[in-house]
Amino acid sequence: MSVLKGLPEPNRHKIFAGLTMEQGFYTSKDFLPMVAKASKPGMCGHCSKLPEVYGTVIVLGAGDTAFDCATSALRCGARRVFVVFRKGFTNIRAVPEEMELAKEEKCEFLPFLSPRNVVTKAGHIAGIEFYRTEQDEEGKWIEDEDQIVRLKTNFIISAFGSGLTDVKVKEAMSPIRLNQWGLPDLDPETMQTSEPWVFAGGDVAGLANTTVESVNDGKQASWHIHKYLQSLQGTTVSNSPQLPLFFSPIDMVDISVEMAGLKFPNPFGLASAPPTTSTAMIRRAFEQGWGFALTKTFSLDKDIVTNVSPRIVRGTTSGHLYGPGQGSFLNIELISEKTAAYWCQSVTELKADFPKNILIASIMCGYNKEDWTQLSKMAQASGADALELNLSCPHGMGERGMGLACGQDPELVRNICPDPQCH
Repeated sequence: MSVLKGLPEPNRHKIFAGLTMEQGFYTSKDFLPMVAKASKPGMCGHCSKLPEVYGTVIVLGAGDTAFDCATSALRCGARRVFVVFRKGFTNIRAVPEEMELAKEEKCEFLPFLSPRNVVTKAGHIAGIEFYRTEQDEEGKWIEDEDQIVRLKTNFIISAFGSGLTDVKVKEAMSPIRLNQWGLPDLDPETMQTSEPWVFAGGDVAGLANTTVESVNDGKQASWHIHKYLQSLQGTTVSNSPQLPLFFSPIDMVDISVEMAGLKFPNPFGLASAPPTTSTAMIRRAFEQGWGFALTKTFSLDKDIVTNVSPRIVRGTTSGHLYGPGQGSFLNIELISEKTAAYWCQSVTELKADFPKNILIASIMCGYNKEDWTQLSKMAQASGADALELNLSCPHGMGERGMGLACGQDPELVRNICPDPQCH
């Protein structure tokens, strides 16, 4: 049984042929990994610098990756960033949160433009020309060659998406039948390709735009893989997945948990991590039945951080400063970019609306008694049910004297924890 997923190569428009990073051209698959590795200092097995962008940056594309590139470019030094795409705002594929973040960071949007030609001067990108695009009477998008727009720019980041162009990979996929886009031809209901023992999902199936949709492809394919395998043994399986009903006797069981004097409505909760990046995310979790949540770790304003990279990166913890030599994928971000005031107000609002849910404030300071006392008193006054003292975070905080830098010294931990305000 084989399962195909993912598209390894960036889509490169023919007008970018021969252009290099030294000339100011990046694909998203060049740019984002560089940003991710350089923004997690000490954790990726080597030291590297953020891409040096300046002046104006044009990002081409309208998906989540394009908006990630845009906000990262601003944080790497760009003065202005334009997100340029072929269709209108109603055709943007990115999730609303990505677009809102780009707006907040002052990215500018230019719809109805398709790249025509790159302008270079003295060996470096100086501008790019576009055709105006519009829809014909049949709804097909066309380029109007009579309308040409030229924009000055210092850098171009192509985020058109990914493709499968490697001849050897395509040969290895034989005898799977490919469609007009060079991707496996498959049944969108079963995710089965022309070869009954091969299933595909995610990017390579050409159906999913987000990770969530790709996961759903896998979920959908898994039932039909099960059905196919059973058929080889002569067992008939229902065409429809046999999922449990929305309500069953198991829902009558009390699964509340009492611990440390707190009663959790159920043992399912969200850790202090990307799923609790904002009040709205925690609110959605509580609405869907999660029993508890920890806020994203927050600090005093003087310790606030900027997360340059919005992407997960493969890293290695090593040495006494950064952990016991473990290889893993590092977090998408460092501690929260939002202020302590934001989180304290959030805790107050969430506890008012969900009094039975447990909400824990995750806080972090350096080795400073006054800081820990001030922050813990703020969190306590907000109505948090408990405090999490973040003494273990390795994600770019150790070198700041915070998180794991404190947690690996028993004496520092003893001195921080006995404070009555920190229990």
